[in-house]
Amino acid sequence: MGKRLRLTVPIAALAALLSLTTMIDYRVAEAYQEAPVLSSLVKSGNLPPVDQRLPASPAVVQPIDETGLYGGTWRRAYMGIADLVGARRVLYEPLVRWSPSYRIVPNIAAKWEVENDGRVFTFHLVKGIRWSDGTPFTTDDIMFYFEDILMNKEVTSSIPRWLAPTGTAPKVTKIDDYAFRIEFDKPYGLFIERLACPDGMALVTKPKHYLKQFHKKYAKPEELEALLKERNASSWVKLFHDVSDLKTTLFTDKDMPSLCAWVTRVPAPAKRFVMERNPYYWKVDPAGNQLPYIDTVIHDLQAEAQTIVLKALAGEIDMQGRRLGGMQNSVLLLASVKKGQYKLVPKHSTASVGMLIAPNLNHRDPVTRQILSDARFRKALSHAVNRQEINKIVCRGQGTPRQAAPLKDSAFYSASYEKAYTDYDPGKAGALLDEMGLKKGANGKRIRPDGAPLNLALDVMVSIPTWVDTAEIIASNLKAVGIETEVKSETRELFRQRTQTASHDIALWPGDGGLECLLDPRWYFPYSTESLNAPLYGQWYQSEGTKGEEPPAEIKEVMQTYDRILTTVTEEKQKELCSRIMAANEKYLWVIGLVQNPPDYYVVNPRMFNVPKEDFDSWIYPNPGPVHPEQFFYKPVK
Repeated sequence: MGKRLRLTVPIAALAALLSLTTMIDYRVAEAYQEAPVLSSLVKSGNLPPVDQRLPASPAVVQPIDETGLYGGTWRRAYMGIADLVGARRVLYEPLVRWSPSYRIVPNIAAKWEVENDGRVFTFHLVKGIRWSDGTPFTTDDIMFYFEDILMNKEVTSSIPRWLAPTGTAPKVTKIDDYAFRIEFDKPYGLFIERLACPDGMALVTKPKHYLKQFHKKYAKPEELEALLKERNASSWVKLFHDVSDLKTTLFTDKDMPSLCAWVTRVPAPAKRFVMERNPYYWKVDPAGNQLPYIDTVIHDLQAEAQTIVLKALAGEIDMQGRRLGGMQNSVLLLASVKKGQYKLVPKHSTASVGMLIAPNLNHRDPVTRQILSDARFRKALSHAVNRQEINKIVCRGQGTPRQAAPLKDSAFYSASYEKAYTDYDPGKAGALLDEMGLKKGANGKRIRPDGAPLNLALDVMVSIPTWVDTAEIIASNLKAVGIETEVKSETRELFRQRTQTASHDIALWPGDGGLECLLDPRWYFPYSTESLNAPLYGQWYQSEGTKGEEPPAEIKEVMQTYDRILTTVTEEKQKELCSRIMAANEKYLWVIGLVQNPPDYYVVNPRMFNVPKEDFDSWIYPNPGPVHPEQFFYKPVK
């Protein structure tokens, strides 16, 4: 593969294929064309001509296969408000973006400069972009986010760590209507990559002209009071949070302006949540056709994931991977693909493992906390788990048993960490438990130091059958070494509520961050409440010690090492520092990896074109967003 980069591509052939496609350029066409549905609105006087809706130099997207055709409805499925992440992955328009080959490329910012040893970043916006209601998008919208949301103590109690890596807020300066500068107190080596992540979209999803009606600084008091009563909000801050939440408002408020290819017409959680083309979308194809090609995106509400699989098998899903993953579903999809109802596109996960074990170091019961916080206990769990059994039953023998360590294609790969404590050895597990004083009673079950039986629960989301299967295998393995274990299969809402408030014993979740280790470090140390093995330590880290619980010295040392990485701009120094973090993980084994999964698939309508031949699957790389869904299109049936 040649020299490994900070973020490398896991499959060399995939990188070679995708690096040639779907890159963004900015240029003027001789003439612009638009979808017929928009042409009719122009003729009726309800919409300005297309050349007046586009920037002077619009972004040009190179189609993967060919120039597309206008029209059609993209059929998808979802499971309610908590499942809107699937729609968010379709609407991916940050300041800078990931390319299909996992490289940073321009987007809303056409160019940028980095100065002062990585402390100062100057961005130049594409001139003439408009919000979906026709209002110009300018630097004032960026400044509104920083000055009136981020720096407003009533609205934002603490600035997100990714925007204040040293705990000090950056200085943001407007240069003109299409340029601004961000200055950090120290070098920030990961800032541009952070902007390409989903969190980075916060900068460009806060239309000032719309949101200021809900903001105390701008709204007339009597009008704001009327909105509070109308929306039954307890305070203007609560109302503002409700109307500006990036995770939901693009889909639950049809009046919310957007810069994305499609905007909400029928809000979620409708039985059929509908998005329609944005008439002011600012991208075209090389022939000057305004994108997107597809008119409408619909999401049909389903009560459970398995009904989404059934819809896919029946050819009622046009392009989707969410809720179709897991080996069990892959076997079903592969078995029926020859019927011609759909085709399959592989997506390669960048997770270290398909699932890991996260013992709760913040447990509320002091005795259980003492046990789970002992590295010997975690190593005993690792030896007690039969990864080969999980691989055989859950992954049909196509996975790779390993720890939740960086992948081999990562610049931070550690061969020793990958294999540490992965041999299936119940005897060694039992010896470690005995060494801790967790002796077996007369019934063969382990006894806690306080004399009570050692009973643990595994929290897992019920919506993915293979996750529950994995939990059942783990429970059986732990019972074999004397640890009475119960599987708690829960809805996503209950699972998140329990795990992010440290109300669980052990949680099971995918090992995200196997490739993009520095951008998603949640499993290498308690980075946030998403670090389910220590959510309160993560909260402490994110809040600079004002919330959560202070972690022990060995975890604080890893946090400090990561903070040094953030202010390091050279790759070699980052690698050296990251190796210390991996060594600490190998020593303490804060989470326990199981098996790296084989690829999952997108289900794709055979008539849909410009879809990728292969893709990545990651929260950081919000697939399929980076491959430009706006250039997907349908060919008519011959």
